[in-house]
Amino acid sequence: MRERTRIPVDYVPGARGHAVLAVSPDADGTEAVAVWRLSPTGRAGGAWVVRLDEVAQDDQLVRIMWMLQGRCLVGWDTETLVAILDRIAHVLPRELTSTLRGHMLTAPELLTEISEHRSAYGEAVDRQRAVSKSKLAPLAWPTEVPDHEELAMRLALQPWAASPVAGAALALTSAVAMAAELWQDTEQARYRRKYLRALGEPQPLPPRWLARLRAAADNSAPATI
Repeated sequence: MRERTRIPVDYVPGARGHAVLAVSPDADGTEAVAVWRLSPTGRAGGAWVVRLDEVAQDDQLVRIMWMLQGRCLVGWDTETLVAILDRIAHVLPRELTSTLRGHMLTAPELLTEISEHRSAYGEAVDRQRAVSKSKLAPLAWPTEVPDHEELAMRLALQPWAASPVAGAALALTSAVAMAAELWQDTEQARYRRKYLRALGEPQPLPPRWLARLRAAADNSAPATI
């Protein structure tokens, strides 16, 4: 039996990863900001919740936000991310806020790119089927790519945390991890087909997603997605 292709789970050269921001009530009802630091494939490497009424009296949030340098902020939409940054910008250094604004991703973008590649791989199978003497089965995906609404609904039904703000951050974290897993499943299914290996070696993340993470790590101009 052919050994299954292994894609690095957590280490992605040239990429530091993501950061998740959420604003919502904490467990006691006080409005707070949650900050989750994620690896390139969505594994949490740090999680904090800071009350918004305390950010001006303590530099804890500033210290946390500096740890997000070189990472892409990820959210459901850019408008929400910008609004959260606006809520805390008064306590952050201007250069840090500017850098974070320049590197943002959204969950729908990640899912869309994966769907594009799956469609392209399916078309490549169809082209091969037209010239092959053997009967070729369609590519089979272990899990279909959900649309944005389906993903949000699926995550909202899970009991994340007693604290609403932590739950919001956990839902986004799960979305990033799910997207990375969907991509790894995509590449493994492709690479098992010998005639699809000409499309390249398996990659840890889709090319546009990976370019954005590397651009953030380099603190260069945002890559186009």
